[in-house]
Amino acid sequence: MKEVYNDLIDRWIDGSGRGFGLKTDLYDEAVSSHGLVPLLNLKCESVIGIDVSPDVVMAAKERLDKEWHKKYNVAVSDVRHIALKSESFDYILSNSTLDHFQHSKDMILSLRELWRILKPGGIFVITLDNPSNPLIYLRNILPYWSLKLCRLVPFYMGVTVTERQLINQLKYTGFTVCDSTIIAHCPRIFAIWVGCILNKIGSERMKICSLKLMKMFKCLESFPMRNITGYFIAVKAVK
Repeated sequence: MKEVYNDLIDRWIDGSGRGFGLKTDLYDEAVSSHGLVPLLNLKCESVIGIDVSPDVVMAAKERLDKEWHKKYNVAVSDVRHIALKSESFDYILSNSTLDHFQHSKDMILSLRELWRILKPGGIFVITLDNPSNPLIYLRNILPYWSLKLCRLVPFYMGVTVTERQLINQLKYTGFTVCDSTIIAHCPRIFAIWVGCILNKIGSERMKICSLKLMKMFKCLESFPMRNITGYFIAVKAVK
């Protein structure tokens, strides 16, 4: 998944080491080595990551400082009420953050806040769960307690919207939409299964081969059926 987002960041965030960046949600940084803060930092002068959970923020801070040997800025903040100054950031990356709310009005509130803290001309990249993907659709109609009991989800998965609906909401908020696509076409179950096996085996050669195999699924992004095969909606917008 890190490679998928790395490609998206390279395509849509044309920073040259200048400006300030913000990343919403620090869960990946807290639990694995696949966080996106270091990737975003390659495009910016400085990056701050925010999350609503103090425990997640602390865990992300410890892992980032240890694994990347750099003091990254992190803060506890609700994306619906961001405790940061208006027009503070040149780049904002919101990866699968606004699809964890119970009500769609919270997504609208969050978009308004993100628009507020983005500088004029700043770039906003957002991804959400794709409701047209059969696995996402099935997950969303099942009760949360059953998914948690079967350990299919690590936390509550909230409402999401289609690609067209997201574009319309961004335009309504005041953003100018530049591009949109559907990403992560490698079957989720297959990717998790391969990852678990490779973690046990630890062969670098097998990791490289499996990564090449999973990258082959990227070609589906240009196919007419991308709304079904892709796991995330991705949109680039500017203020």
